[in-house]
Amino acid sequence: MTEPKHPKKDILEDPRPMGDPRKTPHWKTDFSVDWDATDYVSRREFTRFLGLSSAGMAVGTVLIAGLASVGARPVAEVPPLRLGRVEDFSPGSSTAFEYPAKGQYSLLVRHEDGTFSSYSQKCPHLGCAVYYEPHEKVLECPCHEGFFNARTGDVISGPPQRGLNLVKLDIRDGEVWAVGGGGH
Repeated sequence: MTEPKHPKKDILEDPRPMGDPRKTPHWKTDFSVDWDATDYVSRREFTRFLGLSSAGMAVGTVLIAGLASVGARPVAEVPPLRLGRVEDFSPGSSTAFEYPAKGQYSLLVRHEDGTFSSYSQKCPHLGCAVYYEPHEKVLECPCHEGFFNARTGDVISGPPQRGLNLVKLDIRDGEVWAVGGGGH
């Protein structure tokens, strides 16, 4: 029989003399763990537990993704929305409208040359409402000073990492229609 490499010794042994009513420190009664009776987890057991847990989470993730794809509904077509007659919008102006759904605002900009652009009004950075700045001819997010090109929706400067979502427009018989895109 060999001696253990690390003989167990209570290093927190109470230095007070025997017979002292405070002999047993309170931490021993509060945390009454008998380390001799406690089973230690071996490295192999821990590795097995870790591997099985990881495998279980991977299987669960695949099942959830599979069930979500089975129950996924196709994206509904958004009906075209009449925004108004071309002459209703003066050059250098902008108008907000709800598209593609109620509560989701988009912004229509009529440029000085008479052309139109339209984008989601929600900034891709943190969701603040973007507005048209006619003097600078840019779209501006006032929350964090993000600027977008009014013709393309691309980021000019500021914290946004991507441009605004484009709303497709169609001019039919002198009327401006939103026909797709947008959203958040």
